[in-house]
Amino acid sequence: MGLSNIAVVAAISLSGLLPSSCTKTPAPPQSVRLGGTNAAVTLSKTKDLGVIQLTNLYETQIDLGKGKSCTITPRLIDRRDLLLTLSFGTRNTNGRPTGLCVTQVTTKPDQPFDITVNDVDMSFTPKLVE
Repeated sequence: MGLSNIAVVAAISLSGLLPSSCTKTPAPPQSVRLGGTNAAVTLSKTKDLGVIQLTNLYETQIDLGKGKSCTITPRLIDRRDLLLTLSFGTRNTNGRPTGLCVTQVTTKPDQPFDITVNDVDMSFTPKLVE
């Protein structure tokens, strides 16, 4: 009986640490001074892909430039939610794969969506078509 009490106290204590360990601090925007003027321009690293038409359970590959690509595989969970499997790949100058990162996220169809994985920031609106 004493062991189960210790396990419960440990689980409660550790669960209190979870919210503090999952924080994300946004990077400050970079600004560039234009030659001869006092105007500052904010550079956005986010690549806006617009509306991407997806078919349930079929892969769609997006070229992100500079040897980077993203393969999106949608899966309709129910009429309201969409599970996206995003596979980010990089290739070197010889065309050989040098990195792969796979993540899954749940979102809503026809709703704008932002994601940051490694050094890739992108936004798009997933549109499910038949």
